[in-house]
Amino acid sequence: MKATFVKTYVAVALLGGLAAYIYFVESKKPATVEGEKKKEKLFTFDKAKAREITLAPKGADGLHLVKEGGSWKMTAPASVAADGSEADSLVMSFEGLESDETIDEKPAKLSDYGLEKPRNSISVVVEGTKEPLTLLVGDKTPDSAAVYAKLPSQAKVFTIASYAEGSFTKKPFDLRDRSLFHMKRDAVKTVEITGPDGAYALARSDKGEWAFTKPVATKAGRWSIDSFLGTLENLKMESVAAEEAKDLKPFGLDKPARTVALGLVDGSTQKIEIGSSPADKKYNVRDVAKSLVAVIPNALVDDLAKGMKELREKRVLDVAAYDVEAFEVETSGSPKRIFVRTSSKDKDGIEVSKWKRTAPDTKDLETNKVQDALFKVGGVETQEFLDAPAADSTYGLDAPALKVSVRYAAGKPATWFAIGKKDGVAYARRPDDGAVLKLDSTKAEDLIKAFTDL
Repeated sequence: MKATFVKTYVAVALLGGLAAYIYFVESKKPATVEGEKKKEKLFTFDKAKAREITLAPKGADGLHLVKEGGSWKMTAPASVAADGSEADSLVMSFEGLESDETIDEKPAKLSDYGLEKPRNSISVVVEGTKEPLTLLVGDKTPDSAAVYAKLPSQAKVFTIASYAEGSFTKKPFDLRDRSLFHMKRDAVKTVEITGPDGAYALARSDKGEWAFTKPVATKAGRWSIDSFLGTLENLKMESVAAEEAKDLKPFGLDKPARTVALGLVDGSTQKIEIGSSPADKKYNVRDVAKSLVAVIPNALVDDLAKGMKELREKRVLDVAAYDVEAFEVETSGSPKRIFVRTSSKDKDGIEVSKWKRTAPDTKDLETNKVQDALFKVGGVETQEFLDAPAADSTYGLDAPALKVSVRYAAGKPATWFAIGKKDGVAYARRPDDGAVLKLDSTKAEDLIKAFTDL
């Protein structure tokens, strides 16, 4: 009985201590101010109707951007095209501004907050409004987490987050259009390049396939050309060497080291010239239609220095097994064999592909075995391009050890490749390709075996 009493006493004591602790902690918490103000949106307008942006930082050139039609233009401190995405980003940041806290409803001295002569002023003119929407920005708060700000039409001083104010700390170069090429890669029809390693040109067919047109007609790698065009599409100047270059010689542009010219689907052309290097890993460049000389980083020049080999289709054939509808195989001393893919749905409604040999006999095949053979095609790469080849007999291509003709689904044009062997060396040919490809003999033999065994 006594033991039970002691246990009960201890439990009550613990509960009492816990209650006292909770009371002590809760009593120290700051009371919530009734009607405490929350963040407040400063501006509400249709971003699509923004027509002008003005940034007026204290002690620096003011920036003024105007939207003409669908494009932004900088009118101050210089008259140049503006970066549309940067201008739209400014408008978006301005429209999203919120006040964090009201500091002073009726400030005695604006100078206490750095607002007598604001550190920055941001204005946006919106179509359909009489006055521009303006924010005045003053000093930072003591903890630097926010800045003091106000609207010209109101007396009160409030704060906005420092990161929000940072969105409007821009220099003229930040907002000007820095692109060297104004195009999308899908709009490019032809490419012509000159440089110390020679000249070459490419063209895109109506089916979207790229091929070289000079110095030899040969296939281009679709991923490598797409990557190269992406580099051009995103090429931006790093700085301006001269706004109006009267003499191109100091920039090495009187006799450019390299040129890149693009023909677009609308019939227009764009061309840049690349000159000397003003600093390590940087180059002078200009759009031939303009007098501005810009400086670009070395990435493009490094790509161009690799020559046309970098853009060639190195694989014997770029094959995706899921795209192949049928193929024919011809090997030395054997009749032509034809393989066809059929599709059906299993009990769960999932589409399943099956392969069948339809000539010279009929036989169901292991799908994985067929797909492995097709997959191996993409694994055989060119070791050397022979751009001025001799007769096919020189490479065993007059009687190929293997010829595979591929038919694709969805209207993609049919194609083929042939592999010949001569003196222990393997070679390949492709349609509409003036070059003969020298292959790794081991991989070529493995490919021949994979198709022979089907």
